[in-house]
Amino acid sequence: MEQLLNIKFCFKLGKTATETHEMLVKVYGVDAVSKKCIFEWFKRFRDGKENVRDEPRSGRPPTSTSPDNIERVQWMLADNRRLSLRMIAEELKISLDSVSNIIHEHLQKRKKKVYAFPTLRRSSNV
Repeated sequence: MEQLLNIKFCFKLGKTATETHEMLVKVYGVDAVSKKCIFEWFKRFRDGKENVRDEPRSGRPPTSTSPDNIERVQWMLADNRRLSLRMIAEELKISLDSVSNIIHEHLQKRKKKVYAFPTLRRSSNV
């Protein structure tokens, strides 16, 4: 958002898209938006678009990560910690990605890594 405001500022000053990109690279380095993105925003500003916020997108809103499903996953894991993502997804009839998102992003749970150490064999000559 900050860079978009800077792009709009440079546009209003009469700078070119290339000059704007060079200035953003000086300020933001590798985190600067691409030159292509700046050209697209300059085109929007020339066409009269003033708002730098994203416009609402069409499509179905996400429903799988509803508070109800988050709570259901939490209860399922509390009841049986050995459930797989696939088992939870089938039970709740939601996608594997949604289950993974609920577990990792909403419940902040991570899989514990178990390391197997080889047993030390004793030499009979020792």
